[in-house]
Amino acid sequence: MRRSAVSIHDLSVSRSQRLVLQEITCTIPVGMITAIVGPSGAGKSTLIGAINGLIPAADGTIIVSGLGRLTAPGVMRKHCRQTATVFQEHALIDRLSALDNVLLGLADSRHPLSFLPWPRALQRRAAEALASVDLLHRAAERVGRLSGGERQRVGLARALVREPRLLLADEPFASVDPALVQRFAGMLRRLVVERGVTLVIVLHQMETARPLADRIIGLVDGRIRFNGSPREFDAAAEFRLFHASPTKREKNGCFNA
Repeated sequence: MRRSAVSIHDLSVSRSQRLVLQEITCTIPVGMITAIVGPSGAGKSTLIGAINGLIPAADGTIIVSGLGRLTAPGVMRKHCRQTATVFQEHALIDRLSALDNVLLGLADSRHPLSFLPWPRALQRRAAEALASVDLLHRAAERVGRLSGGERQRVGLARALVREPRLLLADEPFASVDPALVQRFAGMLRRLVVERGVTLVIVLHQMETARPLADRIIGLVDGRIRFNGSPREFDAAAEFRLFHASPTKREKNGCFNA
């Protein structure tokens, strides 16, 4: 059995006094791609936020392999150093070049934002990250002039330049032209395999999740309703996640493949 990068036990999260995630228990396998799917409002982004430590848990535990409980002293700082996140809204600085935005992924206490010029070794590292997403030719271009898909690739390069063990991606294809989504997904899978990264990705479209993911976790109303392989995610499973009424979902309950 493949070991876990992250283990989640009975996790519940409240936001604005509303329970958004309820009794989530699952594992994130090392070196694999786990897709989190489900309808809008299911709690997908909240789960990503809990894993990267941005959203505190109301109950339950998150255990990071090799580090321990996320809430234990010193664990969060170490977890952040080996984790990178690709946000749905890019979180880029439009007036800076693509290369400079990627370099910001390396900013820390040793290299603060005011640290200029950036050391050549770090500039080379950032350029290599841009090259890995086929965007080196746009390195000097201001991000504000790039297309949505190009901006998303800059965000991915900024995450990869950190050389993370765990990569979290929240709807990374949201700004990508639908005709290019499968190409982008293929690029992402190639990078994950080449670098040995564990990827947790939030997706809304099952046609993207099936060929990309090794594992699928389906959320509905803050609870896990499916946990299995893409092959096991059949038409019935998709219906129960995206189309069944709340009453039907509650009656059928959670199902694991």
